[in-house]
Amino acid sequence: MKTDGPVAAPSNFSCLSLSRWSLRLKLTLGYALVFAVSIVLGAVGVYVVSSASLTASLDQTLRETAAVAQASIETQNGQSSFSPELKATGDLTIELLSSRGKRLASIGADEDIKEDKAKPPPLQLGAMGFDNNRVFTQRLAGGQYLRISRPSDTLTELLTDLARILLYGSILMIAVACLVGYVLADRALKPVDAVARTAAAIAGRGNYRERVPAMSGHDEMARLTNTVNAMLDQLEHTIEHEKQFARIAAHELRTPLTVLKGRLELTLERPRDAAAYQKALSSMQGRVDALIALSESLLALSRTDAPARLEPVDLAAAVTLASEQFGEIARTSDKRIELSLTESWVSAEAEGVQRVISNLLENALKYSSGETVKLSVKSQVLTVSSAGAGPERDQWTRLLQPFERGSGVQGISGSGLGLALVAALTRRWNAELVPQWSPARFDVEVQFQAARPPTGQATLVLHTQPTAHSTKGQMPL
Repeated sequence: MKTDGPVAAPSNFSCLSLSRWSLRLKLTLGYALVFAVSIVLGAVGVYVVSSASLTASLDQTLRETAAVAQASIETQNGQSSFSPELKATGDLTIELLSSRGKRLASIGADEDIKEDKAKPPPLQLGAMGFDNNRVFTQRLAGGQYLRISRPSDTLTELLTDLARILLYGSILMIAVACLVGYVLADRALKPVDAVARTAAAIAGRGNYRERVPAMSGHDEMARLTNTVNAMLDQLEHTIEHEKQFARIAAHELRTPLTVLKGRLELTLERPRDAAAYQKALSSMQGRVDALIALSESLLALSRTDAPARLEPVDLAAAVTLASEQFGEIARTSDKRIELSLTESWVSAEAEGVQRVISNLLENALKYSSGETVKLSVKSQVLTVSSAGAGPERDQWTRLLQPFERGSGVQGISGSGLGLALVAALTRRWNAELVPQWSPARFDVEVQFQAARPPTGQATLVLHTQPTAHSTKGQMPL
């Protein structure tokens, strides 16, 4: 019993072979196929129209000749014949037939041919083709027929020549179309080749500074090269940023780890009593807590490159929560936190907003020269105010980079990641971080995008004792 397995193999092979063809070849063959079908249909149309036109012209000549011949028919003694003045030109044959088709008279090329030498055309009115002749038959009064015929060899030869010209011309045009189509496809796909080569070079050598040659104009290929180059620019910026970040992070982590290792070695250098071990471990615990805080800040900073999941956030409630968390720290450092809040819903991420407020409030408590740090919320703007001159204006941009700290603050603990994380988060939410300097105060504003509060959300109302520093209500802590 035969199976169908071998039958499917050629189809799979054809599909596999087609998948290996280059895009240029596929485009060229597709273009050539469409062009060939168009040319063939056009050639067939030209041939059919030309054949019909030439045949109609020949039939019209036969009709005109019949009209002249009909006017030249004479009848004498009951016998019909053509007038002596009637002459058939060229290869025309004019015949006068009886009602039964018997030839009564003829003029022209076949007038001497006897009827038994060839089978005569049927008595069919109108024009028709018969035995390489074009025949026109017309019925006359009295039941007689007038038949005009002419060989169609010339017409056949002319149509044959036309068919040959159309055939050879179509083949030539299709061949030229294939060549031109391949050239155009090759030219159009050169930018794609350049993109592929550049991508291969980047993957092979790791040289992400290479770029695709830019194309002039505003067509699809120009947009492709410009888009790929823009993507490579962003890729280079991201890679350089990550490399720099990794170098700085490694350096910042190495220092406390080295200190911690040194203290461990010093502690284990000789036997000690329990109190000495307790003191050493307590000291190292502080270092470990600092390392954990640094690691968490690094992790949070690395996550800012992920797509943002924006949601409505109650900014006033977030500020209230942060002020409660830092209340004990403020009292320990003989400072107080004042709030001036109005209900304000912003488009951000709740956890990120809490971190932004905490970082700005922590910096204000560390570096403020006064006793009061003020947090205010109004019209989707968070403002953190502290006494003192703040950082130098020309240093602000640098301080927004990871592990950068201001001059003269080396004695104050910190990792240099607070402002960098705030800047990254505000960019992530399309918010703006705006510093403001005044002679006696330094303010940092975060201008958020507005958001609608969730349906059914209760309005936040703060009932506090008013002070000279608040128009909406303050909460001294």
